[in-house]
Amino acid sequence: MNLNLFRKTVYRGLNYFLFFVLLFAVGRLVFLLSYGASEVFVQEKWKIAEAFIVGARFDVSAICYGFLPLVLFWLTSLFIPKKNEEGFSRFYANFSRYYLLFVAIVFLTLIVIDYFFYQFFQSHINLLFFGIFNDDTTAVLTSVWTDYPLFAIGLVYVLVIIAWLYWSKKVKNKRVNPVQPRAKIYGVITLLVFPLFFIGMRGSVGVFTLRREHTNISKNEFVNSLCYNALYSLKFANSERKDNAIRPNVEHELASNGFASVEEVQLGYKGDSERELFDQSLFTKTKHREFLQQNPPNVVFLQMESMSNHYFDLNSETLNLLGDLSEELPNLYYFKNSLSAYNGTIQTLEDFLIGTPKTIISQSVYFDTPFSSSIAIPFKNSGYETYFLTGASISWRNIDNMIKHQKFDIIQGKNFIQEKFPNAEEFAWGVHDGYLFDYIRETLKETKRPAFIFGLTISNHTPFEVPSYFKKKPITMSEEMKKKIRVDEKTAYANFYSHQYAASELARFIKEIRNSPLGENTIVVASGDHNIRQVFEYTPEEGFLKRSVPILMYIPEQYKPAFFDADVLASHKDIFPTIFNLALSDATYFYTGDDLFDPEVEHRFALNDYSFIADDKGAIAIENNQPYYYTWSNQQKRKLQVGDNTSSHALYLQHKMQAYTVMKTVEIYKSINQHQNKHK
Repeated sequence: MNLNLFRKTVYRGLNYFLFFVLLFAVGRLVFLLSYGASEVFVQEKWKIAEAFIVGARFDVSAICYGFLPLVLFWLTSLFIPKKNEEGFSRFYANFSRYYLLFVAIVFLTLIVIDYFFYQFFQSHINLLFFGIFNDDTTAVLTSVWTDYPLFAIGLVYVLVIIAWLYWSKKVKNKRVNPVQPRAKIYGVITLLVFPLFFIGMRGSVGVFTLRREHTNISKNEFVNSLCYNALYSLKFANSERKDNAIRPNVEHELASNGFASVEEVQLGYKGDSERELFDQSLFTKTKHREFLQQNPPNVVFLQMESMSNHYFDLNSETLNLLGDLSEELPNLYYFKNSLSAYNGTIQTLEDFLIGTPKTIISQSVYFDTPFSSSIAIPFKNSGYETYFLTGASISWRNIDNMIKHQKFDIIQGKNFIQEKFPNAEEFAWGVHDGYLFDYIRETLKETKRPAFIFGLTISNHTPFEVPSYFKKKPITMSEEMKKKIRVDEKTAYANFYSHQYAASELARFIKEIRNSPLGENTIVVASGDHNIRQVFEYTPEEGFLKRSVPILMYIPEQYKPAFFDADVLASHKDIFPTIFNLALSDATYFYTGDDLFDPEVEHRFALNDYSFIADDKGAIAIENNQPYYYTWSNQQKRKLQVGDNTSSHALYLQHKMQAYTVMKTVEIYKSINQHQNKHK
């Protein structure tokens, strides 16, 4: 064997390898310095060090996969005749330099994407990443162009490329002394690089290769998130995507979650409650009310893009994030402690429309399934005309083809609004909210029957723009606030004004309804589709606030409820059960949650992403397949503190969330299977 050439080839390869280890380490350090809260450095400094050590294992594993072609060169070098050494070495050096430059660019691209993904979603690359490829490509690219520091990103690429070319040249020119006959043992020892490389790929000498469980080194979610890198984030996200794929097998869904039957799941959800919450198919019924039969109200529900409870809390005279909505709030029912269904628009939309833990259905082969859980069905059965209206393109995410199977009579997007209002201003994602609200108001005036209108807004979305007609109210950040934002001031102000615009237009719409004849028989409900996470950093203890959105309701005098508690725990799952009970008599509907105006509800809880659940005692967050339990640290339910994962209440919340998720998934699968069987 040519141990001299082998040793020289491996030596150079390991020097190349060191560059990539440093690249990942620097990326992790920048991530820590950018997103780590100050208290983490004090309270978790030893765990941070451990996270870097664990992270190095993930890095080495990822790098090993990138280095596989070089390993073939290492193996081949053992059998190269001495007369061909120089040619082999020259080819190896050139191939390594440019192949690994390509690998470095790929790795750097993923590191950069993960860095800014975390900035926007406060999470490493996850399931939402795959939705980017199904979104409006032009709008996404416009957002990237306006919101991200492309010059700085380009500079990073230039610096890394220059560093690599310099590094590889130094390695190529560095002399490696030949192996002396008496020292050939060192050449033989070098052969250990092959089993070590295999171990490096696995990242472990144990039974299992690197998994999410290896990142669970601390009670702090952020510290644990430091452990893995962009490549493993993508790998885990892809595994989650496969696990979350829509495979409508009811028996498998039950068995994989430890349930023997649908009845067992439902009993697990109900617990000790003696109330009849729903029947075997999760349907329940509103009470008989003669007044509602004779006077059915119009119902308008508005899914507000990125409307944030955090911004409601921050609103002040100087930091005016609500605009005219501040003056309208006294006329509304405002639920302060509520969560969004999901953290993405399309996922939340589908959960509202059909109550599904499985998304994205609109872009799956099951888009044409008529779901029995559709929120339009109770209205249709009560004689309503049903509308889905949006300022976006109605073909976005194929929602038009899905929604038309859910008992909506009329589905219209930006083209209809522009036809009615030719001067309507638009931006990357469609027509601004004010024009959508005007269109909804005119629709209500023209309808001959009671109307249910589902409105989807888009204005408060990157790139943050407001139409020229909007008169901004001054917003000034304090020096303290400037320290809390994690984007540049220009982006923060753009987002603040965008939120102010959307909130002001909502206020104008409600006020115009309220002060017109429609105000006597039109219920208006609005909620954010998810919190905006781009501007502020949220610690794990602020996990509830990170996911929190407002629920707002305008209810005419003759439809007002007798009971109201603004502080109850709520989430999107509770909105339509509340609306059905406000507006419909003897109406059968799919159970998703509880009537927020019902004083007899025994246990209220809020749910986000089917992975975060909170009640009046505490919360469970599932991160990296690991449950984190928290208890409330203040009465305002804005701050949490780490609790005991093994406590009875922690286990209760986990079981509640699991049972709720499974029983809803089963009913969604039943609708899919019934439709599939019908068309066989």
